[in-house]
Amino acid sequence: MYFKFTKDFSVIICLYVDDMLIFSTNIIGIVETKTYLTSIFKMKDLDEVDTILDIKVKKYSSGYALNQSHYIEKMLDKFKHINIKDVKTPLDSSMKLNDYCDKTVKQLEYASVIRSLIYAMHCIRPDIIFAIYKLSIHTSKPNINH
Repeated sequence: MYFKFTKDFSVIICLYVDDMLIFSTNIIGIVETKTYLTSIFKMKDLDEVDTILDIKVKKYSSGYALNQSHYIEKMLDKFKHINIKDVKTPLDSSMKLNDYCDKTVKQLEYASVIRSLIYAMHCIRPDIIFAIYKLSIHTSKPNINH
């Protein structure tokens, strides 16, 4: 994150690899920042943010809403052969995951699912941290119960 504060405006630039968001208290701050950056770097201006880092951004009069449902849908499609069931809560805290099962799953694929869940958790789903913790314990020997 980069910041610039002047008497007329404040600007915040959020940069991740080649994705960038520019926030400002004044449109002049955004215009000046874009002008400066395009004079130094080759950039593409996509106007107002729609999606960044697989997070949909929706503007309302009262603020912004972040949504990652399309990322979750892509993840479910990628791992569609895994038997996934909808539930109302991320994980029942009293649920015991059995380590002993004849039906194992591929360790690398299981780890990939866990990584995808961790990304969603860090972005906008902190409520699934307990479920990820319980599932990640079994990354070395995952089975169908997990």
